[in-house]
Amino acid sequence: MQSKTNYGLALFLILPIVFIGYWIDRHDSTWLLACFAVSFVGYITLLRSKKCTLKELLVIGILVRLLLLGATPKLSDDYYRFAFDGQLILSGENPYTVLPNEIEQRTDFETSLVKNMNSPGYYSVYPPINQIFFSLPSFFSGENLIIYAIFLRILIILFEILMALVLLKLLQFFDKNLHLFALYFLNPLVVVELTGNLHFEGVTMFFFLLSILFLVKGKILRSGIVFAIAVGTKLIPLLFLPFFIKRLKQQSIAYFTIVALGILILFIPFVNEKLLGNIASSVDLYFHTFMFNGSIFYVMNTFLQQITGFEYNLYLLGDFTPYIVLVAVLLMAILEKNKGWLALFKSILFSLLIYYSIASVVHPWYVINLMVVALFTNYRFPYVWSALVLLSYVAYKGNGLVIESTVLLIVEYVLLSVVIGVELIRAYKKRVGGMHAAGVSTRT
Repeated sequence: MQSKTNYGLALFLILPIVFIGYWIDRHDSTWLLACFAVSFVGYITLLRSKKCTLKELLVIGILVRLLLLGATPKLSDDYYRFAFDGQLILSGENPYTVLPNEIEQRTDFETSLVKNMNSPGYYSVYPPINQIFFSLPSFFSGENLIIYAIFLRILIILFEILMALVLLKLLQFFDKNLHLFALYFLNPLVVVELTGNLHFEGVTMFFFLLSILFLVKGKILRSGIVFAIAVGTKLIPLLFLPFFIKRLKQQSIAYFTIVALGILILFIPFVNEKLLGNIASSVDLYFHTFMFNGSIFYVMNTFLQQITGFEYNLYLLGDFTPYIVLVAVLLMAILEKNKGWLALFKSILFSLLIYYSIASVVHPWYVINLMVVALFTNYRFPYVWSALVLLSYVAYKGNGLVIESTVLLIVEYVLLSVVIGVELIRAYKKRVGGMHAAGVSTRT
């Protein structure tokens, strides 16, 4: 590095993350938030110093991830389900047709996984590519959960490095500042939630960005296949497809066909008469059962509470909130004026914002999807949210208790709304100023 100060800043970023990874449970909210705060200070200061080369930033990002290699996830229990699904696949079972808590003959290891997972009464909702990720570490680790987590983390780290390289390629293609990749790659939330807690948002968005890289280079077939793999990791990229129609025009039918066939092929090994029904039932339960860190959804629930007298109105709200998102995205796609590929990221950013605003569950790692696409826009509110969303961890009280703080929810979403509002006003003024400079009337 060009300055010894940057070594200190890197340590401010790295050491709290390592401390979180190895020693802090999610109910230790005071320590957790304190460490995140210190890490964010190091992160912001390091990026603002602008003295690190691209190579140095890449090395710092890889180093902090490697230092978490032996950590056991402490902020999320999702990996118990990952390991269980991996065990099912290795034993020849279909994870989409087996309820963990209904298996009568289980090994001690499987019993331990079922006891610790958060959804033993639900069929797996993780798509086929995820299932491949789950089963590969199981093949090597057997019934050792620590070794399993290490192997799964190695896979995630490899894809995080690939993500950094694809970000650099796309930033270069769109003539953006290459150092922007570090906004994502060094972000404490990204490191802790993906490498530390073994979530797959980064893998999904890597495949999505790779599909865009192929598209802008005119490689339709490759892009369609890779996009299908992205959907095969997490279903969220399906939300982006309406924005492809105007850009691909006549080629959109061929592209959507490739994507559809790719998804179908991925699901073929798991197909039986129960597949669709079981997945649909689990997705239905998701929309009608869980509430965590919501915003507009919580406001709607409070409004309905006055009418129905019920504290939770998930069943009623869960029936129509997905359709609100669908209609909003379709309208955005229809009304969209800029058909360029760079403008695609802005459309996706706000479609995701609408989705998470109305969602009943917004876990911290969900914000990472917005952070990725925001790099290709002039909006930075997802990076503010990456700090604010950590307040949601205060809800975890230990012994399985989850008690959300209304005050902290208000703080999180009021501050986020202010930042979004400021950025939207700034973007509007810039657009109007540009129109005036070009001699275009803004009067209707």
